[in-house]
Amino acid sequence: MGPLSPDLRQRIVETYEAGGVTQAAIADRFKVGQASVERLVRLKRDTGALDPKPHAGGRTAEITEADRETLLATFARAPDTRQADLADAFAADGRPVSQQTVSRALRRLGITRKKSP
Repeated sequence: MGPLSPDLRQRIVETYEAGGVTQAAIADRFKVGQASVERLVRLKRDTGALDPKPHAGGRTAEITEADRETLLATFARAPDTRQADLADAFAADGRPVSQQTVSRALRRLGITRKKSP
């Protein structure tokens, strides 16, 4: 689930600031967790804004752009190369990757398991 909409964030904090209602009641009313209400109130108090934090980035790719070029060259030479064999080649090079990682890289390159007739 993504971040709460700016409108919902604003309504939650405004309801809290109006007073007379607990954070638990606000959470029930807006169908969010009580911890979310607490975080939004703290965020507004500390920063004065309710904007969601930017995406943190995630993991770096195990198979680099140069590796993708190598995969394309490999499939140009031998289109029947198995994904497990490619994963073993990475492991022999000192960079173990799973067959699923190879599969995702091939899919990004437009190479599918099904061969055209």
